[in-house]
Order: sequence, then structure tokens, then C-alpha cells
Amino acid sequence: MKINAVCNELVLQLQKLAVITSFCLCGLLTSIQAQGSAADDYDQNKLNEIKVLLDNLYENGHIPNYVVVISKNGENIYSVSRGATELGGSIMAGKDTIYALASMSKPIVASGILRLIEEGKIGLDDPLSNYYPQFENMVVAPNGDLDMPFEEAKSPITIRNLLTHTSGFTYPPAVLGLGDVAKQYEELSLLGVSSLNEFLEILSQIPLVAHPGESFNYSVSMDVLGAVIEQVTGERLSAYLNRIFFKPLGMTDTAFRVDPGKRNRFARIYAPASLKNPAPSFEGDDITWQIAETLYFGATYNQLGHPRLWDRGGGGLYSTANDFVKYAQAIANGGELNGVRILKEETANLHFQNLMPDLGLEAFTTAFGEAASYMKYGGGYGIKMEEDGSGIADYYFWGGAANTFFWIDGEDHSAGAFFTHIAPPRYNLSDQIEQLVDEARKR
Repeated sequence: MKINAVCNELVLQLQKLAVITSFCLCGLLTSIQAQGSAADDYDQNKLNEIKVLLDNLYENGHIPNYVVVISKNGENIYSVSRGATELGGSIMAGKDTIYALASMSKPIVASGILRLIEEGKIGLDDPLSNYYPQFENMVVAPNGDLDMPFEEAKSPITIRNLLTHTSGFTYPPAVLGLGDVAKQYEELSLLGVSSLNEFLEILSQIPLVAHPGESFNYSVSMDVLGAVIEQVTGERLSAYLNRIFFKPLGMTDTAFRVDPGKRNRFARIYAPASLKNPAPSFEGDDITWQIAETLYFGATYNQLGHPRLWDRGGGGLYSTANDFVKYAQAIANGGELNGVRILKEETANLHFQNLMPDLGLEAFTTAFGEAASYMKYGGGYGIKMEEDGSGIADYYFWGGAANTFFWIDGEDHSAGAFFTHIAPPRYNLSDQIEQLVDEARKR
């Protein structure tokens, strides 16, 4: 691959220039102080290849900025960033820069649901209609085709179905929505309505695109789970997540709004000026960036400082790389970080278990293409399988529409996050970055 050749050449050059010393002087790498530090378990030269990879994209104008934070045992073992929060601006991006998580909100909401399961307040196979009766008698338009006869749903939508996107719900066309039903979501501005109750009422009247449990369709399921949380707890979703996760873990910059006093730390979202929905590409593009008015159907930048009338569990959170890695590290550690336990270990591990074993790998390639050819799906997390057919999980992950993603290594329990801010997503970097981290680990 051309980019790999470029990276290799640059790595050699950087090594000759004693790049590690330079980075440390610039404060771009986490300093290693204590003997026995978790960072000692990694070859820093190898980790530096992450910067080389991302610098190539940045210097060629393919991303406006980037932040990477990697953690193990609650210690940030590597962090690097480059670029400004706004093109031509003076505020530099870093681990405390605020980004729109978009669909990276989903794993956190999934953890919130698992916490309620742990506490015995809901059951994994409870019908959704136990909490919202309007979803009791759903009909199905197979493959989202409204011209075909509707069918009565063979089974109720369950919490498990919602956690695994096998509910039969879908998304608008811009986000992998299926058929005429997806167009209805768009025409009715389903994700732009003014209240959670309105969202649920409209959704309950639209046919499903598949029978619950029979196929994977990326969807508004996590938004519905956010509603279940509110119904069960009597709290707004934002208050619940803050109480059980954000405050205990010290995630002070994670919320469903960006407070006015923090807006100077928000990275503007960019989109290519020439194309509405360009095909992903690493190279060969002459990109002119413009500020994205919306993240598909999300809040505009000017709305970030104002509270929404409802908290979108499927894509409404904002956070920093430093904050998000705290959450990811807690899950990697079996639900605990620095003495703070947010989930029991057996509960946290539900994120890593295939909760839809009856569906093969082809279920994901239909939705996400060949990039998901070795993917399974747990409780709100993607499971990237080793490509050798061994049946062993390589890492656990998810991403967001503005090119953010995180990963957890199941072998050494490290966690990392990569943030930039362009929409729609263009670069599938998760495999490359996670592989570099894996290769850097001393065995």
C-alpha cells in the first residue's frame, strides 16, 4: 500500500533524527517517569509510527487535526496530537479538545443498559413493550419495502435486539438506512423532532425493516435504549450517565451539550466542499474543506451551547480523547478504573461477547462492507476477529460519523482513542493504528 511505503520511509528518517528526544522536548509524548510504568511495556519507537501515519494525512490536507491517547492500567502510555481546532486558528488540538462522539455515544449508553441489567432493574430479553407499550404490535416491511404486504412481527423487540441492532429499526438513508422505511425516517425528520416522546410515537408507527432478531440493521436502537433508561430510572439520560459513569471516572468534559465556557475547546467539524458524500480514500483527493453545518442530522455548531430537548443516546454526546479513554480503560479493566468500579466484571464482559451468535459475519458486511468482513457484535461493541479463522477476537471497538474511533485490546487490556473531525467518515484507520500498538507491545 502506498501509504505504508511512505510511512516506512518517514520512520527511517525520524529515527535518524532522534525523533523520540524531539517529541519529548515538544511535549507530544507522555513522559515516562516511574520504573515499572505501563509505558515500559511498549516500544516507543514503534508507537511513534502512529504519528508518522497521521502526520502524512495531516500534511497532505486530508484531516484538519488529530488526537491519539492510549492507556493501560489507568496510565496514559502514549499521546500525540497535531493541528488546530479550526483551520487557520491558533488553538491547538490536544487530549482535552472536545469532539462530537456521534455513534461513539452508543457504547456508553450500552454500558448504561448493562448497569441496569446488573442491578436487576431490567432483563436482557425483556420486551421493549414492557417499558413502552406502543411497540407491542409492530409490523414489518421486509427490507424496508413499503410496496410489499406488511407482516406481523414474529417476535417482540427485546433489550437484546436493541443492544445488537437486530430490532428491525433502521436509520435515515445517509446512515445506512434500508429501503423506503429509511426514507420515511428522513421525511418525518425522526431524529430532529423536539421531544423524546415525539420520537417514540413516530417510530412506533413506522414498519420495521426486518423481524426482530433475524438480521443486523444499524439503527436508532441506542436512541430507544436511552429512552428505556429514562423510563426505568426516572432520570434524564444525561443525568443518569453523569451519575454512574462520568462523575465517578472524572470525565468532566463529556456531556450532551458543550457548555459556552468550553466552546473554545471544541474542534470545528469539516466536510469536503466539492462532494456531499465522497467515497473513503487515503490519497488522490484534492480536498477543499468547509465547515459542516450538521453532522448528518445532528446539531449545528451554533447549537452546541444550547440544551437539546432530549438526549440522543445513539449519537448526541461530546467528549475529549482524554475523557473517553478513561471510560474505555474502565471497561478494558473489567469495569474498574483506579479503584472506581462502574460495572461488575461479568457485566463489563458482555461488551465482548457475541450476543447474536445465530447471525454470521455476512450480517455485518451487508451493512458496513468489506471493512467488517471479520466482525462480530457484542453489547454495543464491534468485535474484530483475527483474520486467520482462529475464532479469536483481535480487539473491540466502535467509531463515530466524524471520524472518531476507540479500541480495546482484549489481550493486554489497553485502550485507545483517535479523534479528528470530518464528516462523513473517510478513513478506516482503526486496523492500522491498533496493529501498530499491538506490534509495539513487548512480549
